[in-house]
Amino acid sequence: MFSKIPALNYKKKIKVTFVDEEVLIGMVDHWTSPGDSENGVEELTIIPTEGKLKGQYINFDETEVKNIEVIE
Repeated sequence: MFSKIPALNYKKKIKVTFVDEEVLIGMVDHWTSPGDSENGVEELTIIPTEGKLKGQYINFDETEVKNIEVIE
């Protein structure tokens, strides 16, 4: 899922909507391939730029995500 989104390797600002409808907006820090993931799925680490998680490193995998859009 994540690897199909161009620009995720370029420290872009993204909006992530999770399956539970929570939304995070932040900068992409790191993408992990399924081969390097413990669970065999793609993972993404972002640093939120707003909200209660601002400035923290947040890691999640593709099974938790409903939608991702590049906003900057």
